[in-house]
Amino acid sequence: MGIGPIARWKKASLLELTTRLRWALVVSLITGVTLPFMFGKWKPLVSLGLLLAVWIVATALVNLWERTRITSGQLTTIQKLRAQTRSYYGMQVAHLGVAAFIVGVTLVTGYQSEQDVKMETGDTVHAGGYEFKFNGVSQISGPNYQAARAEIIVSRNGVEAQRMYPEKRNYTASGNVMTETAIDTGLFRDLYVSLGEPVQNGAWSVRVYYKPFVDWIWGGAVLMAIGGGLALSDRRYALAARKQREAKAVSDKGAALPASVAASVAVEAEQ
Repeated sequence: MGIGPIARWKKASLLELTTRLRWALVVSLITGVTLPFMFGKWKPLVSLGLLLAVWIVATALVNLWERTRITSGQLTTIQKLRAQTRSYYGMQVAHLGVAAFIVGVTLVTGYQSEQDVKMETGDTVHAGGYEFKFNGVSQISGPNYQAARAEIIVSRNGVEAQRMYPEKRNYTASGNVMTETAIDTGLFRDLYVSLGEPVQNGAWSVRVYYKPFVDWIWGGAVLMAIGGGLALSDRRYALAARKQREAKAVSDKGAALPASVAASVAVEAEQ
């Protein structure tokens, strides 16, 4: 993905590609090796995934720099950037979407945390650097259900960050019991708290999830779709489609005319 947009079809040599992409490779290797330490534990597969994601971004920047550098004329950088086609930017946005997708899958797989514990009022559990304190359960009434609602105080480094309210609902009409998971979504992590069944002495079973960068999976897919839309909106595709329609119209018209007239129509269309 990084090499394709840069390589000249059937003409690029390995030496040339190595020279043009050496800095992208160096940055990818250094970043891929060092970034996992920021999450507290180095893992080889996490390092590989981050290396691939950074490689995609780095080679996209190299490609953009080379395209603006060779643009002819005395143009400013902004003018050179505006001179690029929508299909080109669509390709780059889609590639960035793949990079974001890889980051999301890599980090959520490597560093997600799950705790399934029994908690009484005042108990705490830790996941992903967050502290979850069980503050008890209260009974509430909804429009069509009765529910047990737990209050979970989420703290990080001793500072309260969020209060979450998972529920166990009993719907009065059907008698179905459903679990309403509390979700706190963020750019770099999602927190999930699910209330299970009551146990002895007023305690409850509680399940806590910490999923880092999980939203980047969906964000990457959105970027890929946007990139595809940008590429399809390129005016060159619209012009090509119009020429095909015009050629078909001429062909259909020519088929219904005498040979001499059809030839004259075809010559006019060519002109």
